[in-house]
Amino acid sequence: MASGKERRRAERLPTASIPVQLSDVNGELIDLSLSGAAVIHRSPVRPGTPCTLVFPSYGGFYIPCQVLRSVVQVRKGERGSEYVFRSAIQFSPIPAEQEPSLFEFINLQIERLREKQREARGK
Repeated sequence: MASGKERRRAERLPTASIPVQLSDVNGELIDLSLSGAAVIHRSPVRPGTPCTLVFPSYGGFYIPCQVLRSVVQVRKGERGSEYVFRSAIQFSPIPAEQEPSLFEFINLQIERLREKQREARGK
């Protein structure tokens, strides 16, 4: 049986909690790759559900996707512990004419994350 890392189609990079929406559920993007992402949110989302990942702070960039799995986690914060959902999502196929703008957007985000990682290592 393959490990989770071997099943992934692309390298995932941790993000600095980017605000997103998973269809109508507010959340935080916590990692990103060319083929999918992970989102933390407070309302449940059923695995297998088709949805849209929305980046409101980037002009409302929309990516069609599907929830692969969603698990409950306890997150400790300044105000104590809270239950959140961590969902793994896979980007859905999109029309060929939209692919260049999607890949440009994701690659730009990934390059920004790599630059932050390089800066952090240099300190």
